Amino acid sequence: MRLTPLVSAALILPAALSLLAPARASAQVLDQDPISYVSKADYFSIDFPAEPKVTDITYPDEYRITLPGRVYTSTVGKSRYTVTVIDYRDAQKIHAVRNAKCMEDAGANKPGLTAQQRHDAVGDACQDEGVKDIRGAMMYAAWNIIQKSTKVTHLAYYNSDLIEGYEVHVNNPDDTKTYAVIHMYENRLYIAQADVPKNAPAANWFQISIQFLDDQFKPVRYTYSGLMIYSNGYPKPPRAGQNGQAGGRAAPAPGQPAQ
Repeated sequence: MRLTPLVSAALILPAALSLLAPARASAQVLDQDPISYVSKADYFSIDFPAEPKVTDITYPDEYRITLPGRVYTSTVGKSRYTVTVIDYRDAQKIHAVRNAKCMEDAGANKPGLTAQQRHDAVGDACQDEGVKDIRGAMMYAAWNIIQKSTKVTHLAYYNSDLIEGYEVHVNNPDDTKTYAVIHMYENRLYIAQADVPKNAPAANWFQISIQFLDDQFKPVRYTYSGLMIYSNGYPKPPRAGQNGQAGGRAAPAPGQPAQ
């Protein structure tokens, strides 16, 4: 008769351990408080698990121009946390210069030509794609993540502090999983991405901690105005804290543990 409790315990113990597994895995991923990291160079803050390494890069974008950027990387065990920031502020100027060169090479800028003659000289070869490039930057970044994956497990319209973006979760050929959010703010593209092992807990904590900073390095949060939220290049909705609206998240202190 005394064997019954022992059998029950043997059945219950594995189930209890399986419930504890995610918590243990989380503790293995982060065995200390994350750092609220502030980038004054790129106007954002985020909770990194450890001080990130910063690398300057160049970024070949969708419409065949090259833009400057930085990658902030923090690695813990087999998990990798990155924020990639690409500077699109000069993209339209770069496209305009390229388009003018295209027109010159085609002879479409010679004096005395009619509008039709200029058009005939170039056809569709000299289109200024600056606006499409900036407006499509988030989609292109999402595609770059998706087309390298084996399976898309989540794709959604997303916002952080009412700044629009995309959320992408994928499984990768090397059995890692990627959790990413993509935003465009003040003509900078932000990709916050966690790449973790197959059986690791979801790393959403990283992406949801991102904040965008104004020119005083204070966190920006907007409020709904009808259907309007912040969309890069369009009129801005009211900021939180204005006209009696509730304020946003508190400003993080550089190098301090996240709250």
